[in-house]
Amino acid sequence: MRRLRRPVAPAILVENEGRWTAAYLAKRADNPRAKPDSRHYRHREIVDALASMSFHKCFYCEQALGERSEVDHYVEVSEAPERAFAWPNLYLACFECNRRKAPNSQRSAAECLDPCEPTQDPAEHLTFEDEIIRARSASERGLATIQKYLLDREDLNYKRLVQLKHFLHALDRIRQIHERESRRGMSAPEAELLAAFAAPDHPFSLMFRVLLERSGFEDSRGLD
Repeated sequence: MRRLRRPVAPAILVENEGRWTAAYLAKRADNPRAKPDSRHYRHREIVDALASMSFHKCFYCEQALGERSEVDHYVEVSEAPERAFAWPNLYLACFECNRRKAPNSQRSAAECLDPCEPTQDPAEHLTFEDEIIRARSASERGLATIQKYLLDREDLNYKRLVQLKHFLHALDRIRQIHERESRRGMSAPEAELLAAFAAPDHPFSLMFRVLLERSGFEDSRGLD
């Protein structure tokens, strides 16, 4: 998870949110278990805006999104039906994070990190031991986030490990060049290569931001 900046709502939502919401609430009055029309909040303009906002990654786990991406309601519709089409309540998640996350009745989103909250930096609450995610300094919010979205699940550990191996391979090549050329300072292209792993559009960028900062690599800063 990394901090995200939410842009203005797409035009399709600005134009239709009120009508869609009113129709859904009326439908829900007759049937409290009714679901909102997913064709509305999954409109291509909305999905594209969310994907662009998250650099085509899951808002929660940061894995690259494919065809299995899903629009998620940050606060569940059962809890806040009036927010079924509210732009600040629409997130983009991978299938696993959306379908396997703990319900608010078990772990409230209010207890967790919100990647869209500008006052919260996930890097202050989450850290990594190799590919394994941990709560930084026993952060309760960090731990709650890991638990709600199952960010320590086995499939994510494996995917983070694959990316970590790419990073270590690049780092090893740089070290070999330094040994061959008998130099210690890192060139601009070398620094850029490593910093790219922590760039916003790279999968699991927070893991690499933590790794680079732990190594004293200054260029990893300011990548939000």
